[in-house]
Amino acid sequence: MKNYVLLAFLSFALLGATGASAHGDDNSETVEFHCYKAWKKDWKSDKKEYKARKKMCQDRPFAAARKHRKAHKKAWKSEIKEHNHTHYYHWY
Repeated sequence: MKNYVLLAFLSFALLGATGASAHGDDNSETVEFHCYKAWKKDWKSDKKEYKARKKMCQDRPFAAARKHRKAHKKAWKSEIKEHNHTHYYHWY
């Protein structure tokens, strides 16, 4: 009998913890994309920004600047893809 109560309590605690962690992340921006390719470019842009911050922490400013430029380029491409997808007729 104790196992069922313990299992129910742990399940409730796990679900509560995952719900709280999903809403507590203020740093992430949730952007709803209509195009998978635009979402993927945005994901790659975030990845490049992370790498740029990592290079800056390693005291490599030129590498960080290069990664930062590439991140901006991918973000720009993401916006273009999303704009083309929402303003023109596409089958995907």
